[in-house]
Amino acid sequence: MKRVPYSGTMNKNQQVIKSVQRATKVLKSFVGSNPKMELSEIARKNNLPKSTTHRILDTLKREGFISQSKTTGKYRLGIGLFDLGNLAFESTEIREVALPYIQNLSKEHGEAVHLGVLRNDEMVSIEVCPSGFGLQVEVYIGNRVPLYCTAVGKAALAFQLERKIHDILKKKRERFTKNTIVEKEKLEQEFRKIRERGYAVDNMEHEEGIRCVAAPIRDHRGRVFSALSISGPSIRVAETKISELALKVKKVAEQISEELGFSTIVKTENQMLE
Repeated sequence: MKRVPYSGTMNKNQQVIKSVQRATKVLKSFVGSNPKMELSEIARKNNLPKSTTHRILDTLKREGFISQSKTTGKYRLGIGLFDLGNLAFESTEIREVALPYIQNLSKEHGEAVHLGVLRNDEMVSIEVCPSGFGLQVEVYIGNRVPLYCTAVGKAALAFQLERKIHDILKKKRERFTKNTIVEKEKLEQEFRKIRERGYAVDNMEHEEGIRCVAAPIRDHRGRVFSALSISGPSIRVAETKISELALKVKKVAEQISEELGFSTIVKTENQMLE
């Protein structure tokens, strides 16, 4: 019998796929009447050795997809899956609503328009309409950016609860450019200014030579969970154009918010609570 030469690359790829499949099966085994299980039960349900099951669970636990009780030792689905599910739900709805507005705004001004959603201490890009110019800002779907030094991030963070803002500002902040604001007091002043005027500006704070204007997007409860921005090279998006772009971005963000169920009634109630 002729022996087939060993191919390390092929076996390695097959092993990676198998590992993903096993991890997926382990997660799905919690669905239904088994919200909490011991290691032996999980291994039995998936026809896996305990050692393999333990490694899978340990990896999923580190990623936040599985949690383990300190008292019983039983495993259950982690909050990380809830976050991913929420992100998928929010992203699908807002992308469908916002896409026509994003396309029209980009076409009208010729610059890149970016839609991001707030996720923990970052903004995640879920839709991008690129500029029609050769020299343009490169933003990719799935890209994650900080909150404190980007227009979309500041537009979202400024309208969060004080506790959320405080928690973000407790963390160490990287200075990406000479314009990056890292001082706590200056950022607090910046957020107050954003709340007053209803939009945020990234004046080359995250990337050299890139200027950006963004406005917050609210859901049906009035909660700011997303932001819309228009950005481009500073030679085209001059400081003299910021006011004009801000008015347009704010209007479009308000239109998207209204389509998501945010009303002037909710807005009035929120202002009274504040």
